[in-house]
Amino acid sequence: MSHRVSIAAVAVLAGATLAVAQTPQTAKNPPPAATVRPIPPEAQWLRAIDAWEAGRYPAALDDLRALMKSPAAKEYFERVALLTGELYVTTVVSNDGRNPRIAGTGAFATYEIGPTNAPLTRLVRIAPTPETVAELPTAMVAFDRSGRRLAWLKIAAGAETASNEIMVRDLTTGTERSILGPGLLKTSLVWAGDDQSVLFVGARPADPSRTDIYSVREGAPAVALTDQPGFKTAPLVDSRGAVVAYTVAAQSPFAAGGGRGAGGGRGGGGGGRGGGAPASTTYVVVSLSGQPSRHIAGTALTLSTDGSTLAWLSRTSDTYSLHVSPTLTDAAKVLRTGTQRINAPALSPDGSLVAYELMGGVGSATDWEIYVTDSAGAHRRLTRDIQHDILPRFLTNTSLLGMMGEARHRRSQLYDVATGARTRLFANNTIRTVSPEYAWLPSADGKSMIIQADRDGDTVSTERGVYVVDLARKISVTDLLARLDRQYAAETDLRQRMTAAFDPIKAQVQQVVARINPNRVYECQKAHFDLDSKNVSQPGNAKAIALLERTYRSFGYEPELQWFEAGGRGGGVGTRTANVVATLRGTVDPDLIYVVSSHFDSVAVGPGADDDTSGTCALVEAARALAGTPMPATIKFASFTGEESGLLGSREFVRVAGERKWNVLGALNNDMIGWAGESGRIDNTIRYSNAGIRDIQHGASFLFTDLILYDSKYYRSTDAAAFYEAWGDIVGGIGSYPILANPNYHQASDLLETISFRQVAETGKVTAATLMYLASSPARLEDLKATRTASGVEVTWAASPESGVRAYRVWYGRPGTPGSTATATTPRLMLPSLPGGTEIRVKAVNARGLEGWDWARTVIQ
Repeated sequence: MSHRVSIAAVAVLAGATLAVAQTPQTAKNPPPAATVRPIPPEAQWLRAIDAWEAGRYPAALDDLRALMKSPAAKEYFERVALLTGELYVTTVVSNDGRNPRIAGTGAFATYEIGPTNAPLTRLVRIAPTPETVAELPTAMVAFDRSGRRLAWLKIAAGAETASNEIMVRDLTTGTERSILGPGLLKTSLVWAGDDQSVLFVGARPADPSRTDIYSVREGAPAVALTDQPGFKTAPLVDSRGAVVAYTVAAQSPFAAGGGRGAGGGRGGGGGGRGGGAPASTTYVVVSLSGQPSRHIAGTALTLSTDGSTLAWLSRTSDTYSLHVSPTLTDAAKVLRTGTQRINAPALSPDGSLVAYELMGGVGSATDWEIYVTDSAGAHRRLTRDIQHDILPRFLTNTSLLGMMGEARHRRSQLYDVATGARTRLFANNTIRTVSPEYAWLPSADGKSMIIQADRDGDTVSTERGVYVVDLARKISVTDLLARLDRQYAAETDLRQRMTAAFDPIKAQVQQVVARINPNRVYECQKAHFDLDSKNVSQPGNAKAIALLERTYRSFGYEPELQWFEAGGRGGGVGTRTANVVATLRGTVDPDLIYVVSSHFDSVAVGPGADDDTSGTCALVEAARALAGTPMPATIKFASFTGEESGLLGSREFVRVAGERKWNVLGALNNDMIGWAGESGRIDNTIRYSNAGIRDIQHGASFLFTDLILYDSKYYRSTDAAAFYEAWGDIVGGIGSYPILANPNYHQASDLLETISFRQVAETGKVTAATLMYLASSPARLEDLKATRTASGVEVTWAASPESGVRAYRVWYGRPGTPGSTATATTPRLMLPSLPGGTEIRVKAVNARGLEGWDWARTVIQ
């Protein structure tokens, strides 16, 4: 409860007490009951915000639901919607697709399916229930601006690309016709400004020395719009049909099979952290009215929608410059120049404004921010976030799309250019699961967006969802209330399950996590930070190994140093480095092992205060807190080397484990957990492959710490990947991926002053509590089978490897339903006859009442 509400409540009670004191105390006239005044809407909103920011989601949702059922619902609607998920209506086009495209009016969309060497494009009519209206054997499609037609490249059988045809489909009637048959090689389709002609990059098979930009319309032959020599790629056209611009390429786009249907870009996806202008490129701007063409040397050329203005970047030595110019004249103007890196220019549709990324704005030398400049050179900073703001793109002259964060988790933002007001565009309407976004493409009218994202938070599977966001239509209050109800049910279920799960060891966990201290974290981080870079190529690596060995030994462990040659991935052949591993031997089942790890090395250019001294010190604190409290199973605390050189240490650990035949049942890996962020809120992300471990970590956080956790299925490119490759789906842990918001990532500026030591300590507490549950409870069962028999379904599984298992809990039913439960005392159970598709889950329960941390699952065929 906020102080504002507390003070108001005290005032109400004081008034009520005064009224009671003035009332005669007689049997005939009992004192009137104190009047409970309803909480004002703003106070209720603030109370909800306080609870939400503290991770007390059920309390927050209670207030938010009450607000949405009150007369103040209209006033608070947008705020509540954006706090809990999406504001705009979002339509699921597909749960798996790539290279999305959207029609000019947002009425149709396309996406690719199938293997990349034989792609298919689905054409979908956007409606409350999207309808697939065609499946085209191509990956090259282009909507016209009016949204009435779709051009696509029909791929001929075999390898002869000159036999491909350009087709045009009428989106209203569904009729199709070929407007250009075999003859020319063809790629990179784009509609001309008149929405009547299709432009493409073409070449004559007999002349491999050049390509040209061609135009073709129904009933007329293809016409070359260029006569310059060489290879031309990436055509840009304006809406008025006055100019076409192209990139001069070093080789033909048809070389090595190019142009057979490649989609040509990801609609704003991809990209890195910027980095300023690369080597100069040559562009040619061709007038379609007969004026002389012009050449531009620079990078990132962009053309305003109306064709009036060009913008591009140039770089000389350490100076970066932003240029603008009328399209058909050489009257270029430098709008900005200096040593600060500039990237990704974008022009407003009318060419009056240019937006761009600028590195190192006021107060930061490592952060990309979005700026907007007018034709007079007046600069205005549009974003002011600590994390990166990148890839600006105008939707209209007054609205701008921008991305926030690193490539592994960018989030789309909508900006009002005049006020700078920001609205998050896309979410997944859940409290905890992160939804990484990968590609964005606006409709020509700026009223819709098509987005590729992992709305379910699963970044591991190849499936990527495709969604259309309608910027002209907001969700309803009814929709929002239903969302709040779902979130309340999901959060309440998680809390109830985890409270019951931890109850048998609650007191012991509380004693252990109380030993973890932010001051100890600071001492640890300062000691490692003072070693400077701990990359395997740097002297700090060996010093860190020695420091960790001394530290673990001071806690009473006998650490093992796993020495190996880093080879060419580190400081060259002959570079030796080592993991440092401390073991807390189990008291009941010492041959059953759980591993918790962090890498202690850093990139060569810096000390890596967050990446990953933060994870190292959370690990060290967990090891210290648990040193005197061994668990039934064995815990290995592994400080890995060489992560930044290719997961060297974790792979060596896995090799040693295999050689020694360790029975590793589960693993946690923490990486980059300490960045202080942009508010007083302390939070992190669970990166997991195992949903059972994920839930245990959530429970550990809200039961025993102040840490607030999100989650996403993610382990690639981290030390957790080595665990997954060796032992499968047994991985959990905490890290900044895929919410990689720290602008100092892999920079020399990853310094101690950017770290929240309390956040690292709370993460250490979650780690210790999670380990205690894992090492005290049964592991996931193996070899679960369901076999149909004459009398029903026989379910069998391998006996639990842990001592003291007293029973097995069995659940069966359809996913998402309450199902039915049964109990067995041996690893076998007969169930009644069940329909195909029924899921069966089994977990062990030990004598302390602790259930296994994950279900074994199978489905009846």
